[in-house]
Amino acid sequence: MNQVTPIAPPKNRVRIYIERFIFLLRNFLAGLRTRRVPVMLQMSNVECGAAALAMILNYHGYKVSVSDCMRQTSIGRDGLSASSIAKAGRQYGLAVKAFAIENIKDFQYVALPAIVHWEFDHFVIVEKWQFNKITLIDPAIGRVEIDHATFGKKFTGIVLTLQPGAAFHARQQQEPSMFRKYVSAMLKMPGVTTAISQVLLASICVQLVGITFPFITQIVVDRVLPYRLSNTFTILGIGLIFLIITFTVISYLRSTLLIYLRGKLDMHLMMSFLGHMLRLPASFFEQRSTGDLVMRLGSNAHIRNALSEQAVSAIFDGSLTIGYLTFITWRDPFLGMTSAVLGALHVLVVWSNTKRLEKMARQNLQTNAEEQGYLVEILSGVKTVKAIGAEQAVFEHWTNLFNKYLNVTLNMMQLSARLNTVVTTLNITAPLLLLWIGAQRVLSGNLSLGEMLALNAIALAFLRPLTALVRNAQELKIAGTHLERIRDVLDTELEQHGAAHKELPKLNGHIQFDAVSFRYSDDSPLVLQDISFEIRPKQKIAIVGHTGSGKTTLAMLMLGLYEPASGTILYDGQSAQQFDYSQLREQFGVVLQDSFLFDMSIRQNVALGNPDMPLEQVIHACKLAVIHDDIMRMPLGYETRVGENGESVSGGQKQRISLARALVHNPKLLLLDEATSHLDQATERVIDDNLNQLSSTRIVIAHRLSTVINADHILVMHQGKLVEQGTHQTLLEKNQYYAALIRYEKKHDLTKNRLEAVSNTA
Repeated sequence: MNQVTPIAPPKNRVRIYIERFIFLLRNFLAGLRTRRVPVMLQMSNVECGAAALAMILNYHGYKVSVSDCMRQTSIGRDGLSASSIAKAGRQYGLAVKAFAIENIKDFQYVALPAIVHWEFDHFVIVEKWQFNKITLIDPAIGRVEIDHATFGKKFTGIVLTLQPGAAFHARQQQEPSMFRKYVSAMLKMPGVTTAISQVLLASICVQLVGITFPFITQIVVDRVLPYRLSNTFTILGIGLIFLIITFTVISYLRSTLLIYLRGKLDMHLMMSFLGHMLRLPASFFEQRSTGDLVMRLGSNAHIRNALSEQAVSAIFDGSLTIGYLTFITWRDPFLGMTSAVLGALHVLVVWSNTKRLEKMARQNLQTNAEEQGYLVEILSGVKTVKAIGAEQAVFEHWTNLFNKYLNVTLNMMQLSARLNTVVTTLNITAPLLLLWIGAQRVLSGNLSLGEMLALNAIALAFLRPLTALVRNAQELKIAGTHLERIRDVLDTELEQHGAAHKELPKLNGHIQFDAVSFRYSDDSPLVLQDISFEIRPKQKIAIVGHTGSGKTTLAMLMLGLYEPASGTILYDGQSAQQFDYSQLREQFGVVLQDSFLFDMSIRQNVALGNPDMPLEQVIHACKLAVIHDDIMRMPLGYETRVGENGESVSGGQKQRISLARALVHNPKLLLLDEATSHLDQATERVIDDNLNQLSSTRIVIAHRLSTVINADHILVMHQGKLVEQGTHQTLLEKNQYYAALIRYEKKHDLTKNRLEAVSNTA
């Protein structure tokens, strides 16, 4: 990042007064300025830099989403640095200056809005600087005001100013809104358009039936009662019964159609959302917590309600309000004007609070995601929490997160309560006012009693859908906060996108790495550098090295879970990028360090992905993994449930079940990352002998070098580089990295054996 010497405070007293006057004038003009930085919130902890850049760009007239900025900045698992933001800003045509400020008083000379580094792991925007307060936009929570003392404690000194440069061009055109995309996709679903049409038709019928009641009232009051027309009254009574039955039947049909529509939307939204999410790259999941993603799945239910109820109702209610008001005004302009004024009051009260409710809804989702995410972590690691006696500390941290969520929720409920109180008061006042005005119109001879009662009922019928219309519009706005979270997922590019990929043939197990390098983002350092090697079919390849040397990252590249920054990976002489990665992984048998077992039976876990697999095939794989005897000693055998992530079995049993799952399909390629680290050496040797009988290419990552000395080829990793490769004997003769690892392990084993001997003697 460019370092610029901070502006030195002036020493000349006259100059000080002039600059203070200019500063006061600038603040005064800034207070008059209506243009504000648009708030755009981050969707994960690593997106603050991208969100801050997106807000600055939108402020200067370049319409862009946070997702677009994330793609432009190539955000990694650790987020963005200040230099990455500066680089991306210049690519958009902004003139970027990056400098350090030691004394926050000098901030008054900085061109705003500016991005600042915050608490050493975050970026915020300084929107307005005043003598008594500072206005910030925090991508995590939105616009806030703080005092100078708080700013001084959290500001790290790094400032980025981003102003339009010579190459900058405003872009007013935006992509179609996510809501529009959702509606378009919804209407293309089979049966949905028909269902919506039927719901609207049923709603119209319900309202048509309902609107006849005021006119029947008018007939009864103006014609039947004054002239005592008992026969007519009887006919009207029969007609009313028929209308009530019709109303009931149509209302039931409408409810049934709505249930069908919700079901269709739920199926489409959830299946398309989860299907899309499962095709996203591994880096997406590394940047987001499990609880946060579960919350986003739940957001689909809010979108479904918005589309199936609020959107459909808004269309219908809008038509009703126009029709009712037109009819009332035609029959009595004064009563129509009164109804319009009451309706405007309803709209004003509800709509004036929409932005506050929307902001609170966004904060509610954010704090709930944080609280739920941490709760998932607690429950997933409860054994560790209890083992280290951290229950109280964990509980206190969760309590803080829950209190944040609860405070936001209560504030939202209080605002809704105040709003509902005003609306309820208006709902009580409106009928009385309309009745009073109607009575005045009757007394003045402008309306008959029956007409007044009918118009009064229609006026109330006008206010109900109008209030519902505004409420639905408000709910749709709040649903936008859920759409923002869903959009973050749907806008993320798939693991493989673009041209269609070739069908992957049956592999022989020949793998080549040609000058492969890897980094987590464009501006992060290389994790793997210039890796080249070749694995021939049916070979046993070992990858060894100190912790953090890049062994597991190498395995992720082999599986296509990471994309190389440069170089080529070949399978049977063809580039891996030509093929569908999911088809590639299907030909692998994989045991990762953190292999997951589902809360199902052992049989279901081993046969994962093929529920119809014969038990004999499962048993054969378990015998190869030396877990069959353990399973048979369990009361339910292969139907024994292992608990979430194998909580009900030991670490060694979990590893062997995972190994059986990798072997059950008889794969041509086996990738084992510390697959036997929890096993004793005797069991490990039996498994190794069993695997030697297979005709698979085997890639073994191990810390325990005694398990790989019989490998056909050994790759030695050190600080992201392939420093040595060869057989066990040739590497020993070189007497370099591998030989040093062997000497260290022998020394460690000797010390361990001596301790065991002393222990046995005692």
